[in-house]
Amino acid sequence: MKFGHDMHRVVRVSDAEWAPYFMQYKLLKKCIKQIKADPSSPPVAECCERGDCEKATMAKSAPEVAFFRALRFELQKSAQFFRQAELVLEVRRERVREALRQLQDEDRLGLLEDAPDRALRACVTYYRDLLLLENYAIMNYCGFSKILKKHDKQTGFTTRTQFMRVCVAPQPFTRYPRLMEMIREAEDLYRDIAAASDRIRGTRSVDPPPLSPSSSSQQLSTLGGVGAAETDALDAILNLREAASRIREGEEDPDAAAAAAAPRRLA
Repeated sequence: MKFGHDMHRVVRVSDAEWAPYFMQYKLLKKCIKQIKADPSSPPVAECCERGDCEKATMAKSAPEVAFFRALRFELQKSAQFFRQAELVLEVRRERVREALRQLQDEDRLGLLEDAPDRALRACVTYYRDLLLLENYAIMNYCGFSKILKKHDKQTGFTTRTQFMRVCVAPQPFTRYPRLMEMIREAEDLYRDIAAASDRIRGTRSVDPPPLSPSSSSQQLSTLGGVGAAETDALDAILNLREAASRIREGEEDPDAAAAAAAPRRLA
């Protein structure tokens, strides 16, 4: 299945407000086609014969300049959105914590009868959005790597390793320890809310299925967090986690290790 199709499915399952902030993979593919169709772009082999460096040759091609301008814009846009979304989720974490605190309060004055169910639903929805933001990070990271790989394959230039290391690697959606911490805490919050709900009802319900990113689609479906279409999309993105990890470690690019040993600046 093509990456662009997987990207489209993940955009559809995510919050509608997020859609403009996913990297525009199809737009960048069109930019690459324009490079190929530009008669002013000389073949790489011809450039090498003249002794021209890649950077100077690419700077002479208007479609090449347009591609990297668009690529940098998409990178800045994705990074800014990820930072903002992470801050919003931190606010929601405090709300879920407060719901748990009220359930654990011995007095429970003014607590609505359905407060335990509301708290559980709030926690599951919060957890789902944490996972979707992680998926956003994975899809965008993979997207930049894959579009650069496509660019290099079509043009003959070698830009992927350096751009990923210098420009993409420092971005907040490449490595996100704060988000992973919130995911782990949300799993604990869910267990604590379920236990507090049992105490309020005076009963011992069947243990709820644990929340876990490794089986997120199944758990969220069981708990009423998402429907069948959303579960299908989450399954697709879960399959990309391992691929994204390999890309980050340079295992999919045999030149990455050598490039990391001899770092260069990208102007």
